[in-house]
Amino acid sequence: MRNHHTTFLCVVTGISCFFLGAILQQHVSIRNIKNIMNVDPYIFNCRRKLLFALALLGEKRKTGVSFTPIEPQCKDVDSVLGCTLFWFRLQCYKVFSFFFLNIKADEEQPKLSSSHLADIMKYGFPGLDDIRVYKSFVLSYDRRHRIAHWVCEHLRAECITTPLASDAPTKPSRGDQSIPVMFRATTQDYKYSDFVEGHLAAPNNYSCDTVQYNESFLLSNIVPQNRIMKNYVWQRLEEYVRQLTLKSGSVYVYSGPLYMPHRINFRNWAVRFTVIGMNTVAVPTHFFKVIISEHKNPGALPYMEGYVVPNAAVDKEIDLRSFLSDIRDIEHFAGLKFYEGVRRSMFNRP
Repeated sequence: MRNHHTTFLCVVTGISCFFLGAILQQHVSIRNIKNIMNVDPYIFNCRRKLLFALALLGEKRKTGVSFTPIEPQCKDVDSVLGCTLFWFRLQCYKVFSFFFLNIKADEEQPKLSSSHLADIMKYGFPGLDDIRVYKSFVLSYDRRHRIAHWVCEHLRAECITTPLASDAPTKPSRGDQSIPVMFRATTQDYKYSDFVEGHLAAPNNYSCDTVQYNESFLLSNIVPQNRIMKNYVWQRLEEYVRQLTLKSGSVYVYSGPLYMPHRINFRNWAVRFTVIGMNTVAVPTHFFKVIISEHKNPGALPYMEGYVVPNAAVDKEIDLRSFLSDIRDIEHFAGLKFYEGVRRSMFNRP
């Protein structure tokens, strides 16, 4: 009889230790993912898949990435044994969390803390090629063309309304030292060309912070633009985004280049574009802006719209609404996917 009791106790002890060890390992793994994803955009982008894979003792919330203990749902279980296992699983988690993880039994596990990267990339990454994170924006760099694939920024009304200090140390356009020299554009590439330096993330969006303002002059954020288009249509579009920010308080903007095809004969199309400088910096045929304006009223749907502007001399007084474009067309020609993981029915459209 004693042998049976000893065997039973050994089995129970082994199962309990394994179960508690799994809980501890889950907690440590989730904590490490939280720390890493704040600085690594690739980990941040696939955080939901990683956390879902670690959801051994918790279930994923539909509205976020936090985890809560599984509540026993006896009505969904076919047997009494299944319901009992649910209850036992929950109680073990609460006891272990209270004594070892310093989490009260009646409280939810804390949500993932918001980070700088999470704030800017709230609506997802359009692409994951050579991601670079700055204080004012996040961009994907195109090493072949020496310009960005896309730039994402989060504009706030309080930053736009704050003027840049008159004695603030500003810096001119300069190469991005974080990019390898062989893939980096320089100011000399623009010096003797027919195009001027245009910004994807506009400097005037960051007058509240000198560091953010100066970051916008990195050549990784600069593209070759037609002078007339930049000085009139593109600047008016940037001003429209700022006015929209003042109205709504929070606006997310994706900007980037497009290389649009044109017909060369009845059956064939071609993509042709100019390059400038010794570093062969590509001159896009068009530029896009995808705008997401959040509503001040809680629960209201955000408003989104997209613009495509040709990189050529256009009428200075042309209505900006004439450049409105379907988001799917921008995705098709840019090779990007906006609002990854977000239902498009969650947005209002023009």
